[in-house]
Amino acid sequence: MKQSISAPKLGLTFTGCFLGAGYVSGRETWQFFGRFGAWGWAGLVLAMLILGIFGAMILRLARRTGLDQLSALVIPWRSPFLHQAVSIFSIVFLMGVVTIMTAGMGALFEQMWGLPPWACSLFFSAAVAAVALAGLGGMVSAFSLMVPVLTAATVCFSIAALFLLPASPAPAVQAGGNWLASAVTFAAYNIFTTIAILAPLGRDTEKKTVYCGIPIGSALLTVVAAAIVAALHHCAAATDLQLPMLEVVAQLSPIFSYFYALLLLMAMFGTAMSCFLTSVTNLSAYLPPLRRHRVPGTFLAVAVTWCASLLGFGDLINLFYPIFGCLSALFLICLAIHFVRVVRAQRLEKQAGQPTGEKAST
Repeated sequence: MKQSISAPKLGLTFTGCFLGAGYVSGRETWQFFGRFGAWGWAGLVLAMLILGIFGAMILRLARRTGLDQLSALVIPWRSPFLHQAVSIFSIVFLMGVVTIMTAGMGALFEQMWGLPPWACSLFFSAAVAAVALAGLGGMVSAFSLMVPVLTAATVCFSIAALFLLPASPAPAVQAGGNWLASAVTFAAYNIFTTIAILAPLGRDTEKKTVYCGIPIGSALLTVVAAAIVAALHHCAAATDLQLPMLEVVAQLSPIFSYFYALLLLMAMFGTAMSCFLTSVTNLSAYLPPLRRHRVPGTFLAVAVTWCASLLGFGDLINLFYPIFGCLSALFLICLAIHFVRVVRAQRLEKQAGQPTGEKAST
């Protein structure tokens, strides 16, 4: 029998699903929360609540149904078209993340050393293709180990900035009520990307563990995001750059900035590789020629992501995440409907005296 995961470990795993290079670079958190001023803090709390609620829902739905495939969990109806739509959407989304990480690499080298971002992004794309073709998928796990270190470093540097750096003029606050849409969008696209990770965990996770572990993960996410937003409000001039937290760290110490840049580089590469390998594998199921012509297909895929990355790291986050966040929100509504249907069906079975366990067919 598989050993059930503990609540603290589930909480850390849940946190790790969301803490990537985009999150701790400061650009993502500033774009969705920081620029709205006081309302941004309300949006941050709301987004973390949504992440926690849907995270628990995914885990419980996987446990109740025994399903762990993305489309099977998201779509409760027997509709091949909708199931394929979700699968294709996930592929496009993952390739979009690869594009953003590629642009982020260019932004990193431009900000640190003034190198042309297009050339650095091209080198990064070639490295992704080479590792993918070499079958070194295990490198992804090694680079992923840097995420906890990057997270701890981000919180420490953010706190240090609040106490050691002089405050710069407050940034302009965006007028209007878009903070609410921004918070929902942030939560939607983040949750959608983690369904494939959380669902297999949910099949072997007890109810009590879910309701203890998820709050731990949500609290950690909130602490990290709050530290970043507070630091960027304090060092407002850094928000004009594509990697604002890197600038904050550089103001603390140039030596620290090299360390932070290395962590960001590894996190970006790990995220890009994991998304690229998953998307190409899934895409091969729809395009048999991609399986037969693996080398040209791989280079074509990275060429597309490199060309799209030329739009720039900040602009891609501004454009890509809101669009895919809105679409992800629609699929999360379907997931919620699926959860309600399963719970209702199991309750009716129980009331009718029929034998039923944690898992039930939909």
